[in-house]
Amino acid sequence: MKRLFSEIFLNIVAGIIALSILAISAYTLWIDRLDTWQEAERSSRNVLTAIARDLTSDLELLDLSLKGVMEARRTVDFQKLAPDIQYRLLFDRAASATFMGSLLVVNAAGGLLADAGPVIAPRNLNVADRDYFKIHKENNHIGLYVSRPFKSKIRKDDFSIGISRRLSHPDGSFEGVVMGSMPLSDIDQLFRDLSLGQEGTINLFRSDGILLTRHPFDASQVNQDFGGSPHVQRLLQGKSGTFDSISPIDGVRRIISFERLDRYPLVLTVALSVDEIFATWRRKALVLGLITAALCSAVVGLTFLFQSELRRRTRAETKLRRIARTDDLSGLPNRRGFREAFEREWRQAIRAGSSLSLLYVDVDWFKSFNDRYGHGRGDEVLRTIAGTLDANIRRPRDVAARHGGEEFAVVLPETDLEGARMIAENIRKAILALGIVHEGSPYQLVTVSIGVASAKPSRGSNGSYLQEASDRALYEAKAAGRNCIHESAANEIDAPKRQLQDVTS
Repeated sequence: MKRLFSEIFLNIVAGIIALSILAISAYTLWIDRLDTWQEAERSSRNVLTAIARDLTSDLELLDLSLKGVMEARRTVDFQKLAPDIQYRLLFDRAASATFMGSLLVVNAAGGLLADAGPVIAPRNLNVADRDYFKIHKENNHIGLYVSRPFKSKIRKDDFSIGISRRLSHPDGSFEGVVMGSMPLSDIDQLFRDLSLGQEGTINLFRSDGILLTRHPFDASQVNQDFGGSPHVQRLLQGKSGTFDSISPIDGVRRIISFERLDRYPLVLTVALSVDEIFATWRRKALVLGLITAALCSAVVGLTFLFQSELRRRTRAETKLRRIARTDDLSGLPNRRGFREAFEREWRQAIRAGSSLSLLYVDVDWFKSFNDRYGHGRGDEVLRTIAGTLDANIRRPRDVAARHGGEEFAVVLPETDLEGARMIAENIRKAILALGIVHEGSPYQLVTVSIGVASAKPSRGSNGSYLQEASDRALYEAKAAGRNCIHESAANEIDAPKRQLQDVTS
């Protein structure tokens, strides 16, 4: 029981240690994961803020240029001015715009009136088919308009977007359009200088869900309408924010920071791949997981070793206790084992109010047997008698022990005098029936004498009087000629006086 408790306690301690290691490791990884996520959010927000600032600045410059053209055409008879003065009036403000491709002024039919930019527009250029022209022609209330991406007729089919405003006559009728283009390749160059990882993306959406440009640039995605996607709807409904979602464009899960540009119908997003964000964390988690597994394995291993050692020591102690309580020759409990068994059953008889009987068995004329046949043969006889004793007591609590020399003792719990006498007689007859020749005995065979005593012990009594009664009965049996049984009924009424009532048969 003690060993079982020790093993359970050791398992509990080992379990607590292992669970503590796991809990600490899991908590550390969880906190580190939160820190990694928050750092990714901060990083994407910082990148987003920087890009939004640059993009807004250039849009403002382009819009100022558009407004400048509109003011210039209203202030003087524009067509009568010299071409160089017309150019300066129209395009001086656009010179500092980073992303400006071309700045065009077209008439009500879409024909080119004036232009500025790194590439000279052909004089026969007509943009009547462009959405930025159609929207202003059909609506007089549209202010600044951001067009869908188109392939430039000036820059060899490069993708661009147009920022346009309507030109109106004094009576409000349609006069034309002034438009500044922004090449997507120039915008992508700004994005390319940023470190977003291999799966990081930057997207510029129009407020209706049209994808204007994307980094890395993908011509097949540009100008696609993603307005019906819940992912994009979330972008379009808020002013700014951060969330994680699976992209409807390429199916990659990303943490997305978005911001609606002030005064412009544009939404800019910076998206970092969740897999890339946690790549370093996963490596760290793997290392920490291996260390945790090693520590837990060590705890389990040490626990197993401790338990093995505990079992080994327990077995050794049990063996030593058994050896200390077992007679080497007969295999029965020795005098110490007998004493422990007798005292245990004495206490149990007091609690239960039951009878306890004791037999003392002595081999008759055994010294003569040893002298005649030798000690080796005498040892064999003792072992045979021990086996016979053990075979004649069948209940689990009955105990046969070697009391010393050729004397044995048998403890019979819950057995009255009559029952003890029957068992004693069976033992005597069984040993006689062995037929072991003993020429030094009057019976010519090995025989035993048995003293029988029985008592119902009372609380506070001492069992020594029962042993004395059994011992006295044994001597009486030997005095009566041996190979017989004598009995004593020992009833302790006054323990100090040890009153015994002896009955001899």
